Amino acid sequence: VDLPAKGLPALLVTAVPSVSCGQPVTMGDQHQVHVWENTYIMAPKDNEKFLPSKVTAIIKSVMENYLADKEYIPEDAKIWTLDLSNEIKASVKQDCNIPRYKIIVQVVIGEQASQGIRVASKCLWDVSADNWASYTYENQSLFAVGMVFGCYYE
Repeated sequence: VDLPAKGLPALLVTAVPSVSCGQPVTMGDQHQVHVWENTYIMAPKDNEKFLPSKVTAIIKSVMENYLADKEYIPEDAKIWTLDLSNEIKASVKQDCNIPRYKIIVQVVIGEQASQGIRVASKCLWDVSADNWASYTYENQSLFAVGMVFGCYYE
């Protein structure tokens, strides 16, 4: 395997033979070696940016469909937060063209009891590429806040 010229960083990864129907795949007597080099892509393309308006619409759709007929039950709310987080993350990845983003989803569900609540988060990120979106759902017995953070991989 030829390595890049001196001064150019590269990451060498030795591939482990994959198992297909119980038979390891090898190339002769040697394992395949991949050489990965930096892409030097430091910012997202214009058509691959995290758009909060689009993500907010996805959060709204998922939360309204999932929580439409739900009554607040503390034991069930724990499961709902995980289900909603997974559904929102899958929908954002499927519907938005943001391939180099790390998607983080946080969902808070609580009982509607005429109380006040403030949900906040703090993060250090690149304001030119990273972004966030949120949506708050309410019905007679519960409230839910869904937050999605998109952090760009450089």
